[in-house]
Order: sequence, then C-alpha cells, then structure tokens
Amino acid sequence: MLNKRKFPRLDEQWELTYRVLDRSQLTKDPIRQYSVNISGGGICFTADEVVPEDTMLALEMNSNDLPANMLALARVARCKRIRDGYEIGCEFWWVGWQNNDAQQEMANYILSATKDSTSTS
Repeated sequence: MLNKRKFPRLDEQWELTYRVLDRSQLTKDPIRQYSVNISGGGICFTADEVVPEDTMLALEMNSNDLPANMLALARVARCKRIRDGYEIGCEFWWVGWQNNDAQQEMANYILSATKDSTSTS
C-alpha cells in the first residue's frame, strides 16, 4: 500500500490542551487530552465532544522529549465517531511561540523518532 502522507506519523501520546477559537467559547477552560499520533503537518487526538470540520483550535502540546511546550493553531480536518468519543484530525497552520523554527524542530524530531523505530523493528 502506497503511503501518500507528506509527513511521517509518530504514534506517541503527547499531553495537549485545546480551545475552540470562537469568541463565545474562549472563556471556557481548555480541554485536556492526549494525542493518538502526530506529524510535522498535524495531530490526531481523541475528544469527548464533536469538533466540526474547519473549526480552528488553539493547541498547547507537551512531549517529555522536547524542551518546552509547543503552541499551535490548527484546523480540524476530520472528526470521526469512535467507541468512546471522537477522533479529531487537525492540520497545523502555525506552530511555535516566538520561534519560527518550532514546527521544523518538531518535524525533525518525529522523523528521527520514526527512523529509529523502523530501524529497530
């Protein structure tokens, strides 16, 4: 099967919080979740609620393998019903915090980690 993905996926749980970027929802507390997988181009996580396609989210992501939390602006590309909730697939529009290299650093880390995991298999 041909993999058409632009970025390799890393099946790793990162802590994340998200907020819907809608004026009426900005005052709500951020929702804490864990990622299902992540790539240099986006992230997939589970949620207890429907998050409609094209919704813009503010994400804060934490990996023990990176020196600091990363912030991202992401667009929901898909929201699929799963057994206990919803699987949300997002496309990154911006990643970092006063660091334009943050998304490239994350993509390099994921590429390195996925190479390491395939070479040990």
